[in-house]
Amino acid sequence: MNTKLTKYFKIFIPFFCITTLFFSSCKRETISPVDVGHDYYPSNVGHWVIYEVDSIFYDDFTHTVKTYNFKVNEKIESSFLDNQNRKTERLERYRQWSDTTSWFLKDVWISNLTSSSAEKVEENVRYLKLVFPIKKGITWNGNAFNSINPQDYKYENVFQPFTVNGISYDSTITVIQEIDSNLIYVKYMVEVYAKRVGLIYKKYKDVEKYPDPSIDSTISGLDVTYKVISFGN
Repeated sequence: MNTKLTKYFKIFIPFFCITTLFFSSCKRETISPVDVGHDYYPSNVGHWVIYEVDSIFYDDFTHTVKTYNFKVNEKIESSFLDNQNRKTERLERYRQWSDTTSWFLKDVWISNLTSSSAEKVEENVRYLKLVFPIKKGITWNGNAFNSINPQDYKYENVFQPFTVNGISYDSTITVIQEIDSNLIYVKYMVEVYAKRVGLIYKKYKDVEKYPDPSIDSTISGLDVTYKVISFGN
């Protein structure tokens, strides 16, 4: 073998080996997609969830307490592009007063799932329900897209099990919207979401009480609880 060829192989072969090892190493190191938590807010057309709802209304004008028990079926009926060219879900909400009565369309809401947030328009008011990625302790203004006073939401019990109606959901997140109380009022607003299901539990309590602590009675306000019964696609 001549001198030039020998020199060529001495340079080329080590270079080839190093290059091959480098690309082989890169090929083996695959990067898994980051799970930011979108599965806690399903957005596929056809997805539905049925809730049993207990609603208590304290009327300070008539001094009466009205209790309502009914079911709500929230279904993603279709999707479209909004004026920001974002995929938007049309949510049809059906109500049933009892097992012997028919379902009827009560409301139509809309929802947006983006890379960084989940937004929901309820009774023409847009709320910032979730932010991504999901992490314990993160806070955000749930009223960022409406004219209501700012309200800090935060994550608690992240990726923890939660039981509703005897069924345990192994991975859920809890959103604390507001928890506050004193001698004259109680505010307790919490939502729980399960992976691949969405909202499974909701408690909205905003009531006023008699200022006299010896009198255990509510004057006015609303106390509503949603509990999931079933879900599907």
